[in-house]
Amino acid sequence: MDDCQFLSDAVLPFHLLPLLPELRTFEVRNCDSVKTIFDVQCAQNTVTFPLKKLVLWKLPNLENVWKEDPHGTLCLQRLKEVHVKECKGITSVFPESVAKDLLKLEDLVVEDCEGLTAIVAEKCDEDEEILIFERLQVLDLKRLQELRCFYAGNFSLSFPSLKEVYVIECSSMKTFSRVNKIDHPTKWYSSQYGRPRIESNLNSAVTRTSEEEVRILLRLT
Repeated sequence: MDDCQFLSDAVLPFHLLPLLPELRTFEVRNCDSVKTIFDVQCAQNTVTFPLKKLVLWKLPNLENVWKEDPHGTLCLQRLKEVHVKECKGITSVFPESVAKDLLKLEDLVVEDCEGLTAIVAEKCDEDEEILIFERLQVLDLKRLQELRCFYAGNFSLSFPSLKEVYVIECSSMKTFSRVNKIDHPTKWYSSQYGRPRIESNLNSAVTRTSEEEVRILLRLT
């Protein structure tokens, strides 16, 4: 969907999702009227959605990717790629219950979203558990001036396949998450053209990046 100004507030109402069993790639671009992508609702039955790639680009009035946390109502276990760019009104990309199902997510890119404060929203009262991003290899966060963390909730995060992390021009980011785990060294890029550092603790990597930015600012002033 590109430059579709006739779209209603929500692009995919919940009742349409079971009618799209073959949808693999979904892109929404340059649609000024869109406020919500998934108009999910809590229901008794779980809907499994076969989507593999989601692209949201230049949606200036988008308020929510998900109108509310589906709490298991919608399953996106096949999702491999998510690209979100120039959506200045959203504050997060995934609810916690959706993040739990992202077992095949390999590539997550979020850029130029001015109002974004976290990638995974904190919306849950469940007992502490682990969010495992089993196949995530590349995490790309760029020019997110209000981003404070990847996730602010109580769940621990695990990234067993993570290879590259880009955190560039995210000046408000002071921590990654409360607890996170990677079992291997990961390339961490903190500038567009600079060489990566090798990191094994994402919170420490954020701290070092923040300290470097302060030192650069002091030198410039």
